[in-house]
Amino acid sequence: MKINSQTVTSEIDGVLHRITTIKDKDGNILKQEVSRIKDNLTIQDIMQILVGASILAIPSALTQEVWDMGAALPWINIIAMLLIEYLIIGMFLYFKAYSENIKVHKGVYAKRVLVIMLLSGLIIGLFLALVGQLPLFDNTDVAIKRIIIGMLPAAMSATVMDSLK
Repeated sequence: MKINSQTVTSEIDGVLHRITTIKDKDGNILKQEVSRIKDNLTIQDIMQILVGASILAIPSALTQEVWDMGAALPWINIIAMLLIEYLIIGMFLYFKAYSENIKVHKGVYAKRVLVIMLLSGLIIGLFLALVGQLPLFDNTDVAIKRIIIGMLPAAMSATVMDSLK
């Protein structure tokens, strides 16, 4: 049985959607899948990102390991973590939502990755400050390292939550 698949981008009620239609050899529709293309960043998206970041920000910010690694790890390791995080988030969003329309939406794509990372860092910083483990003015180096280390799991959960409808 030969199956044909076709994907088009269409605007529905002012919002871009990806519509995938699967047809049999006779042209009968077997399945049609409609998914929203997030071509802008709404308040709902920001709230989803904040909730998603909080899911893993709380346990990661409250661990002695994050506090110790923030004081012990050299900057090269911290920067490597940040780059890996950026790549994973970027690739996940690219393949999940933007791969077919990256030329049209590359600005929104880049903004979304940065917003996820920044909001995740903000949430981690907030929790670290609440438990007295963010020495921002006394030891800025350690404070920034702790935020970046904690951002890794927080940004991953924020990305997954953001990808939900």
